[in-house]
Amino acid sequence: MPQFRYYTGGGIMSDEKNLEEGSYIDAKGRTRWHENDDLSLKLLELHTFLIIADYPEDHATRYPWLAHYISRFPEPMSDLIAQGRLIEELPGAGKVMAEIIEDLLETGTTEKLEEFAGDTPRTVVELVPIPGMGAKTIKRLYEEVGVDSLASLRSAIDEGKLKGFKGIGKKTLEKFEAYLDEVL
Repeated sequence: MPQFRYYTGGGIMSDEKNLEEGSYIDAKGRTRWHENDDLSLKLLELHTFLIIADYPEDHATRYPWLAHYISRFPEPMSDLIAQGRLIEELPGAGKVMAEIIEDLLETGTTEKLEEFAGDTPRTVVELVPIPGMGAKTIKRLYEEVGVDSLASLRSAIDEGKLKGFKGIGKKTLEKFEAYLDEVL
């Protein structure tokens, strides 16, 4: 089996596969798109703001599901939009969701994100990519401990504020610390 190298900017050649610009090969050998990964992260950020703002959870759950689906989609979302295939290709994506996706791709934000972010510090979305950190945990940390950024999470851990915090055990704390050590 050939060893593929990951995307480092621009198109790359790797043993047997020529990757298109903006794509890379994941650990399972699938072609993935940075554009889709970025869009997925934005959808997870939107989901986090919706949860913090007490948006009905049954409606908010579509965002992480769609983020996961998009991150693994074999084509860039911008191609689907350009070809008018977005709604047909994405299960559960109606007209409103298609508009949100288009806005996020074009501008990096959307009216819904701006509306529900409200007074919540934008730095709270720094917590989204942390393994083991979901929107509900982010909401609880923000409301109960005041964690609103990577730096404040580091402080809360160092000060012992998360010891005994419901839903965050020793192993989860270790994951958080490992992530923070890597990015800070």
